[in-house]
Amino acid sequence: MKSLRKVLVIGVLLILFAQVLILFSKEKVDINTLSKDYYITNGYKETSSKNLVTSIYLDYRLFDSFFEASILLVVVTGIAFMTIKDKDLE
Repeated sequence: MKSLRKVLVIGVLLILFAQVLILFSKEKVDINTLSKDYYITNGYKETSSKNLVTSIYLDYRLFDSFFEASILLVVVTGIAFMTIKDKDLE
């Protein structure tokens, strides 16, 4: 039983390794760098932040981060409410 499990794990790892090799062996694709260039040229002027990562995270993605946190809060509250409700029924 243990040897079968080891063989399966090694087989899965070999398949994953082969997929990674196939992905990296393909020729490079031209990547669109319009947004990167925009952030580099306009990041300091628009946000007055010397740190480009901070300017992107706090200014350009502020609403995205806010809504992600809100959704996480709603989900956690819903799960907590459902588990409390289940304990009361028992």
